[in-house]
Amino acid sequence: MRWHSYVIMSCIVFSIGIAPVFAQTSQQYTLKDAQSGQSFQIPYGITGATITGMSISAPDTSLIISLLATADGNLTVTLPRALIDAKNGANDDQYFVLVDGADTDFAESKTSTDRTITVSIPQDTTQVEVIGTQVVPEFGVLASIVLAIAVFSIIAISAKTRLKFS
Repeated sequence: MRWHSYVIMSCIVFSIGIAPVFAQTSQQYTLKDAQSGQSFQIPYGITGATITGMSISAPDTSLIISLLATADGNLTVTLPRALIDAKNGANDDQYFVLVDGADTDFAESKTSTDRTITVSIPQDTTQVEVIGTQVVPEFGVLASIVLAIAVFSIIAISAKTRLKFS
């Protein structure tokens, strides 16, 4: 095999990446952003309900948590800042948290990498929406790097081997 074959195979393997796991565990939910392809691990704790899904709404800059509440309880969710954040310039701003569309009070703690909120959820709640000022970017840094490497590799290989695409 020639060296350019190794380069092509390396580019293909690198661009495929590792397939994320789409599973909900008892204390963690894996959320994949459909636009960027990035996966985020979202730790949570819940009483009186079960989480049935999570999704990102880029136009609303929000994270939507679907759930089935069979009793009054609490939801504690740790939100990675890379996924959703609320900023006013360089300073942290407050999230808006809606429980079935109604504004509600919540407790919050912060670190440099994530923010954790705790909200009360009444029986029969179906949705909690956390609204910030920014959500995951459409294209992450890794996607840009992979694209640049792939384009450069194709140009270099076609120039060296005089490949013709038709």
